[in-house]
Amino acid sequence: MSGQSKDLSSYISTKIYQYELQTALYMLEPWEKALFNTLLLSILALSFMTMYQYTPVLFSKLLP
Repeated sequence: MSGQSKDLSSYISTKIYQYELQTALYMLEPWEKALFNTLLLSILALSFMTMYQYTPVLFSKLLP
């Protein structure tokens, strides 16, 4: 069991490291990383909520 949790922990830390490298977050300070991630998650959450709310309205107008 401990081997699986170590593998999972290693996998997650690798993915976090890749995310930081691809978005250039590795060179920011921790508070800047937190601010960027908060803004990104807020934008994504608002986008999904908008799609969820307005997709039925759009389809009802497109399909009579």
